Amino acid sequence: MNTKKDFYKLINDKMFKAVFCTPGNEDLLKEFTERILKTKFKNFKIISPELTKNNIYEKGKYLDILIKADVLFVNIEINSHNYNGLSERNFSYIALVYASHIKVGEEYNNNLDFVQINLTVGLGTNQPEISVSRVINKDTLKLKVRNLDIYDVNLDKINSRCYNKDDEYNFLEMITAPKEELEKLAEKGDDFMKEINKQVNKLHDENYFANFISVEEDERKIRNTYYKNGERRGEENGIKIGEKRGKETGIKIGKENALIETAKNLLKYGMPINDIVKNTGLSKQKIESLQ
Repeated sequence: MNTKKDFYKLINDKMFKAVFCTPGNEDLLKEFTERILKTKFKNFKIISPELTKNNIYEKGKYLDILIKADVLFVNIEINSHNYNGLSERNFSYIALVYASHIKVGEEYNNNLDFVQINLTVGLGTNQPEISVSRVINKDTLKLKVRNLDIYDVNLDKINSRCYNKDDEYNFLEMITAPKEELEKLAEKGDDFMKEINKQVNKLHDENYFANFISVEEDERKIRNTYYKNGERRGEENGIKIGEKRGKETGIKIGKENALIETAKNLLKYGMPINDIVKNTGLSKQKIESLQ
């Protein structure tokens, strides 16, 4: 168990999802999205973000957040740092969402719109706070795809400003704020900002989130330990096939044990079995047997 009083900022994608996507907190995510897009939604639903990735170098197999709001699909990506290829990676995610929903049977549904919101650290203060990109023809500058917008939220620029109580984007400063700053922003902010702070504190007070993170860290360490043990056994045998089997056995055992330990901890902290299946890849029957 993680005994340190670590504080996880909202720029941590798991903390962001724990605050905004936990059942009962949908209205928080709804208002967050409405404030960025400057619109109101009648219907709002968080839908499964699972995607099939075609490239082993793509990060994970899940979008950060996928929402269906009226006739709009919204993909939110939380980027704790900027790097070469980030824009391309994020675009590939919204492109997959677009491709999987735009076609209905043999026809294309022209009544849907798609938006990606990228919350990014590392863009620098020379870029605007929020910029909107679209797919255009570079020669004619005419719009090529009318129903796809990409919002880049520059958290560096947002955080570089002096606080103004009337600023419509004050709530975005909370994403990268450490504990003390988060408290100050909530104190000066509106009810929406106060509720965000309340949910962040609740997660830390319950230790659920800290233990969830420690479980992931333990899984990585266990996997690495078993891998090294398997590799060492193979080398000690001095036989190529032994080395290969040692590595494969170590990886397999390490991964299986790590996932089981992860599932046990998540059960302990009350996570629903279906969510544990998604997080670990273990079968529902296997997880039920651990109860």
